[in-house]
Amino acid sequence: MSANSTFLLELHCEEIPARFLKPLTEDFETAFTAWASAQGLGAVALETFYSPRKLAWRAVGLPLAQLDQTDIQVGPPQRMCVDEAGQPTIQGLKFAEKWGLDFSAVRFEQPTGKKEPCAVVTVTKVGRPTTDLLMEALPGLIAGLHVPKAMRWGRSDFEFVRPIRNLLCLLGETVIPITVDGVTATNTTWGHRLHHREHPAPILIATPGVYEAKLEAAGVVVSLDLRRSRIATQLQDQAAEAGGRLVADAELLDTLAEIVEFPKIVRGEFPASFLELPKEVLVTSLREHQKSFCIERLDGTELLPFFLTAANRTDDPAGYVKAGNEWVLKARLYDARFFFAEDRKQPLSARLEKLQALTFQRELGSYYDKTGRVVALTKTLASRLSKDDEHIDRALEAARMAKCDLRTLMVGEFPELQGIMGGEYLRHEGAHEEVWQAVKEHYRPVGAEDAIPGTSLGCLLSLCDKLDTVAGCFAVGLIPSGSKDPLALRRAGQGVVRILWEQGWPFTPADLIEAALRIVGPKATKPAAESTEALLAFFKDRVAYQLEQAGYAPSVRRSALAAGWLDLADLRARCEALSAFAEDARFTSLAQSAKRIGNILKDELASGELVRGLLTQAEEILLADKLVEVEAKTEQGALLAALADLAQPLEAFFNSVMVKCEDAPLRAARLSLLFRLRQAFLRVADFSLWQ
Repeated sequence: MSANSTFLLELHCEEIPARFLKPLTEDFETAFTAWASAQGLGAVALETFYSPRKLAWRAVGLPLAQLDQTDIQVGPPQRMCVDEAGQPTIQGLKFAEKWGLDFSAVRFEQPTGKKEPCAVVTVTKVGRPTTDLLMEALPGLIAGLHVPKAMRWGRSDFEFVRPIRNLLCLLGETVIPITVDGVTATNTTWGHRLHHREHPAPILIATPGVYEAKLEAAGVVVSLDLRRSRIATQLQDQAAEAGGRLVADAELLDTLAEIVEFPKIVRGEFPASFLELPKEVLVTSLREHQKSFCIERLDGTELLPFFLTAANRTDDPAGYVKAGNEWVLKARLYDARFFFAEDRKQPLSARLEKLQALTFQRELGSYYDKTGRVVALTKTLASRLSKDDEHIDRALEAARMAKCDLRTLMVGEFPELQGIMGGEYLRHEGAHEEVWQAVKEHYRPVGAEDAIPGTSLGCLLSLCDKLDTVAGCFAVGLIPSGSKDPLALRRAGQGVVRILWEQGWPFTPADLIEAALRIVGPKATKPAAESTEALLAFFKDRVAYQLEQAGYAPSVRRSALAAGWLDLADLRARCEALSAFAEDARFTSLAQSAKRIGNILKDELASGELVRGLLTQAEEILLADKLVEVEAKTEQGALLAALADLAQPLEAFFNSVMVKCEDAPLRAARLSLLFRLRQAFLRVADFSLWQ
């Protein structure tokens, strides 16, 4: 077996946009591992590294050469390869020559499937050195990286995301001298630009194992995970020193880790007068314009006049990084204050008519049209949830105002604040708390990790808004397919399901679909029946995903869903009960019995009209008595306990009773008994799917 060594490849480039770093790294990892496997180098696991100017990969334990490959080659029959005197014929000599061997290497055997002895040789293909394989393959693998916005520089025909300035390529201590775009690989690389002001020579990487340490000494932390970890620690420490706590933002943390080579968190200040702006405005402005974190008081009530950002250097001795960020940030906050003041010069309601000029979707019309549909849908559902006219009026007011902030300066600058600013402006206008809270949170949940709105009215408005989006798009034929979902309908549908799931409202997806399609009807281009069928399938998938997210075991999800999914409150109760009984050994027996019942009834016409007087054997009479007890249960836990008690009587029934007997009335009675049992099972789950 060949010896192993460690492979290291680094592309040192001009600054690469952060959004390309991870995809490029993963693209090469996939291509390289597939190539290594095809070359017989085994299953290679690549470590990946990237920073703003570097893409790097390391493979520990890469064989130094391919293994020798031995093949058995079968030739013509023996009688054609040697003559009567045992001397090789021309055909025999040519067979040996074909494989580069002397005729003495030919042996005669009767291979499997052959009717007579044939010429056989063993051919050994010597494995090639990995260095040779890498030299041939790496330029093509690098050139094959998918770059959405590839460019060329100078007179070169090579296309890449940014110019390659240096190549580092090692197998152990051996340099693999590949050439890409005129740059030939060596065993050196470059660190931070500031480092090389004092140390102009390149960094020697003698072996792949010293890569990270050498670069860190030169001002580059090449591991993304390590940069992220250090940034997170520094952020927490700096926030604590300021007397507060960090306003968490996982996405911003990832961004900072991608755009710096050596993370150093800098704390700056801004005038406390800007704290008059809504918290969300400050957080968004700092995140979007300065890639900065906010600090809030320990109780989370309000922000402190500090921000935290990452400097791409080890220090800030003259305070230029801090001062520069403060100067730019102050200008951005003045802009935000101006937007906030200008927007409040007229009431939010004054923008309702202006929504006619803002298209929601071509076939579905403007946001003004959408608002009208959401108002109608809100009225329908609110009337079913409450008989309080004032509460219903507040729900309708929230629905009317929900999209008005799309015409404000603040949302024009920060689209991610839509809804939030509408709520803030309504609050400053003195609107009822239920109204402005509902508007502020009606876009939630915006993802799988986000919470649903915190108020009942907010949940109702969110549900109606998302339901109109999904039903409206389906009604005009805009249906997600495969991985394509440009309008994020799956996310909106999941939000509808989550709200129903967590609120426990007496609506089924079928109810909501019917109401939404009726309201969107004038805009629909597809038949209502077709849209209904597609929407039911769509929401069933969303419900299945909700069960998975709720943590139910696969057997629980599969069997409960098959027994009915439209009543989400009932489905949740059944899943909870099934989970509580999942470890009960009797359920294995129940599942087997359920499958047996299904097989027996598959080709039979059976009804629930059981004539008990026709039953004769003790086992079937006992089972019928137990069935009566089961059918009387209404609470899911009690029903499951009663079903579990059927395990032994069912086993005894199948061991002793011939269901399909010759006596027609008795046969009908027994089939009816099994039919009623299956219906009782299906009140909880389809146990035939329990595995």
